[in-house]
Amino acid sequence: MAPQFPIINEGIHPAEFILSEANGHRSRENAQFADPSTIKPGQPVKFTTAATTDKFATYVAAVTGADCEAITIYGGVSSSGNPLQLAIIARDAEVNGKCINWPAGMSGVEQAAGITKLATNGIRVRDTGR
Repeated sequence: MAPQFPIINEGIHPAEFILSEANGHRSRENAQFADPSTIKPGQPVKFTTAATTDKFATYVAAVTGADCEAITIYGGVSSSGNPLQLAIIARDAEVNGKCINWPAGMSGVEQAAGITKLATNGIRVRDTGR
């Protein structure tokens, strides 16, 4: 007997990957992504430019494991030349490795390198079931 309703698979929800953070949201930082950008929740990102008095620090989506320096909490799309501004986990946190939104086509070896790179910022990736 065929199912009566279609099967729908949900994507990763914002902040779903966070297991624990440092007190006072010390783990978080504001980030800016230049237009055009499409960022997903739980996506590893790379720092590119320091914050100034009127702009957040600039990040780009990670492409290799060595680029994985932080993880986006929310996703979004930039619009009409305006940068996208999001909160990220930049330090001192534990995250669910099953909920990281790795770039399409990133190999297991590159993901392992990304986990090692995140650990240098105090972001510990736990391999928890989903």
